[in-house]
Amino acid sequence: MKTINRLVFILCVVFSTYTYAKNDVAPDFPINMKNQETSLHALSKESWIYLDFWASWCGPCRYSFPFMNELQSEFGDKGLKVVTVNVDKEKSLADQFLNDNPANFTVVYDSNGDIASAYKVPAMPTSYLIKNGEIVGIHIGFKTSDKRELKEQIRALIQP
Repeated sequence: MKTINRLVFILCVVFSTYTYAKNDVAPDFPINMKNQETSLHALSKESWIYLDFWASWCGPCRYSFPFMNELQSEFGDKGLKVVTVNVDKEKSLADQFLNDNPANFTVVYDSNGDIASAYKVPAMPTSYLIKNGEIVGIHIGFKTSDKRELKEQIRALIQP
């Protein structure tokens, strides 16, 4: 009974902010992590992935970066990896953004928009929670008031 109550709690918490994609397969793409080539699917077999799409012109993205640094710091040793995908056509715009908003996580550049198209990203920022190559949840937009609830959801999922 205790397990069922915990599962119901997790589902209620997660459904409150994440829009479930019913375990759709996450489109795979290459990721260069510390000069080592891997892929999203390979990485998601060993870790939970918080995948975030952003752009330099996105106002809420400026607020989401400190949050994602917190996620990486707080949950990195518990099996979460933050990976972000920048969709700016000019890498220099992303580089300027990153100078002002440092990232303590992996950044992938998608100047052609191929990865964003594969994910059908509806808005900036949009984040996907991924495990074992499957999309577990989607969160569209970012408000600083969402931080606590998002952290609680992630904590409940990655620490069964």
